[in-house]
Amino acid sequence: MSLLNSSQKDENMKHFKAIAVASVLSLGTSIAHSYDVTDRYKLIDDKLKTEQMLRPIGHDFFLDIGAALNKNVTDVVKDISNVSKITGIAAQLTEAQRVLTKYDKTEQTVKINVALGFPVFRFSVGELKVQPNIRVMADAGANIGIRTDILTPSAILDLFNFQLPADLKAQVLAHTYTAGDDLLQPICGSLTDPISNALCLANVGKYFYPDPTVPDMFLFAKIDGRFGFYNDYTYGEHFFGNWNLYGLSRTDIFQRVGYKMIAKGSKIELPNKKNTEMALQTDYRLGYQNSNYRVFTSVEDIKLSKLKEKDAGAKDHTYGYDPLIRLHADAMYKFSVLSLNPFLGVHKRSGYGFADGMYVGADAGAHVWGDRLGLQLRGMVDKQYFTISPRLKLWLLQLEYSLKAPMKSMDGDVKLSALHSVDLRLFF
Repeated sequence: MSLLNSSQKDENMKHFKAIAVASVLSLGTSIAHSYDVTDRYKLIDDKLKTEQMLRPIGHDFFLDIGAALNKNVTDVVKDISNVSKITGIAAQLTEAQRVLTKYDKTEQTVKINVALGFPVFRFSVGELKVQPNIRVMADAGANIGIRTDILTPSAILDLFNFQLPADLKAQVLAHTYTAGDDLLQPICGSLTDPISNALCLANVGKYFYPDPTVPDMFLFAKIDGRFGFYNDYTYGEHFFGNWNLYGLSRTDIFQRVGYKMIAKGSKIELPNKKNTEMALQTDYRLGYQNSNYRVFTSVEDIKLSKLKEKDAGAKDHTYGYDPLIRLHADAMYKFSVLSLNPFLGVHKRSGYGFADGMYVGADAGAHVWGDRLGLQLRGMVDKQYFTISPRLKLWLLQLEYSLKAPMKSMDGDVKLSALHSVDLRLFF
C-alpha cells in the first residue's frame, strides 16, 4: 500500500512539474509577445525613414517639411479629450471605458519633421571625392496604443510621467492596490523625507490603479534634434557612400494611462523634469555601383559619446540608442525621358525582427530639363503595408504624397490602419 502511495505521489509530482513548466513557458511566451508601444513606434518610424531615404536630398540648399499620421488619430484624440468635459464623474467614468473599448487593439501614430541644409566646399584626396553638407534636422513623433494588458508589479511605475524618489518608489511598489485606487493618497504622510512627501501630496488625484478588465492607453512620444556635418563621398568609379557626424538632442516620454485618469482629466504632457539628453553620433554608408546597378549597407544612429545627461529626477529614456542597420539594392533603367528604378532591402533595429523590415518596390517616372521637372510614382510592399507614393517635381519644388495601406487587418494583435504622409521640399 505504501509502495502504491509512493508511486502515486511520484506520478503526481511529475504531473505537477509538467504543469509548472508549461505555465512558465506560457507566461514567458505571453510576456515575449506583449505589446510594446515604443517598439511599434520604432518599426513605423523606420518605415517612414525608408521613404525619406528613397528621396535623396542632393547637394542643394534645401528646406524639407514632412508629416505623417494615421487616418483615425484625430478622432481618437478628440474622443479621449472630450471625456472629462462630460458632466458628472459617473458619466465620465462610463464614457472613458466606452472610448477605450471602442479603440481596443488599435494604435495611432503621428510624426512631423523639418530639415534645413546647404553644401560647403567640395574637396578631393586622390580618387576620393567628398561633398560636405551642413544640416539641421528636427522630428517629433508619438504613438498611442490602446489595449488590455496585465499590469506587472514593476510596471506600476509606467503610470507616472515623472521619476519617483527612492523612498516614494519603494512605498508604491510595496503597497497593495485595487482597481480605481489613488496610487499616492494612502502613502502621503508616511514619508520621512519632506521633499518626497510634498511631491506625493502635489500629485494626489492624478494617478490611479487601472482596472484589468478595461483597456489602457499606452503613450510614447519623442522629440529629436540633430545638427552637424553630412558628408557624401565617392571613391574611384564604383564606390560611394556617406559619413555623418552630428550632435543629437533627444527627449522622450512613456506613460500608461487608465480610464479613471482619462475621466479625471489628468494631463498627459511632458513632465517638468524632462529627460533631455545630448549625444555625439555618427552614420556610415558604404556602397558599390556598376553600370546601372548598385548596392549599399549602412549603420545609422551610432552613439559615440554622451554630451549631456538628463535632469536629476527625470525618467529614463525608453527609446534608447540602438543603431539602425540597412541593406539596400536597386537598379536604374532609362528610356529617353522615362525611367524605371526597381529596389529591395531590409532594415533592422532592436524592437522588431528582420522580416518586419523587408521591403521591395519600384519607382516609375518621367523627367526633363536635367531632372528638374517630372512626375514619379512609387509602389512598395512590406510585411504590413502596400505603399503608393506619387511625386511632383517643379524646378525648385518637390511634393510627395504617400499612402501606406494595410496588407492585412491585424499584425499580431494590433489592428492596422492606413498611414498618410506628405513631404514638401524647396531647393536652390
